[in-house]
Amino acid sequence: MGRVTTSAALRARMARRYADLGLPSWANPHPNGEPARDHEYSRITDPARYTVVHARARVWAELLSELPDVEAETLGSARLDDHFGDFDRGVRLISTRPNTLPLLLLERDAALNAGAGMIAVLHIAVARPDVALAMVPDCGCDACDWGSADLLDVIDDNVERVVGGPYVVLRGDHWQAQWYPGGGSSSSSGGRTMDHTALLDSCRRIAEGADVELPTGTEVLVGRSWADFSPQ
Repeated sequence: MGRVTTSAALRARMARRYADLGLPSWANPHPNGEPARDHEYSRITDPARYTVVHARARVWAELLSELPDVEAETLGSARLDDHFGDFDRGVRLISTRPNTLPLLLLERDAALNAGAGMIAVLHIAVARPDVALAMVPDCGCDACDWGSADLLDVIDDNVERVVGGPYVVLRGDHWQAQWYPGGGSSSSSGGRTMDHTALLDSCRRIAEGADVELPTGTEVLVGRSWADFSPQ
């Protein structure tokens, strides 16, 4: 395969391959921020259409495994955590370039209530299954449906952030933070309160190579780019 020069070019190749599959797409049923109706919260009109999230991940896995110095490892079922339970299958993509983090695309076939079938769910993680970046869809009900393009963008954005680098994850006792150029997030639980702005600033400084004072026991994961994504 030829030299990859921009992450945009990689994403465009992925989109072309995905389009060749001819999978369903659907418009945002809540355009212009239209609020959901009460009955939509208890309804999943077409659970089968969410298989697009597994298909998108598989196209990404195929394309990334073709990059120089990237290896793909097939995963069987394993535990995510006490909240999400198990995933059914997946792939760990590993770049052998220095200081990179593995990307995990984990598929789950989640059972719906009252024996109403299954819904495809994709978990995106970095380094290990328990270091979660996103769950797509985060909820499959009609009220939380913003169209297929929204789902696919979440997948693409998270993959691109890890592959493009830098990507920093901080994990402590009941808190975590994730940072990438242009954005980031943080969360806490168990009554722990953390300063979001300070956490993201610490992540940014770590990405720049600075020594940063962190709470005792903090796990620090720093990932660099998987390829040469410098502009032409």
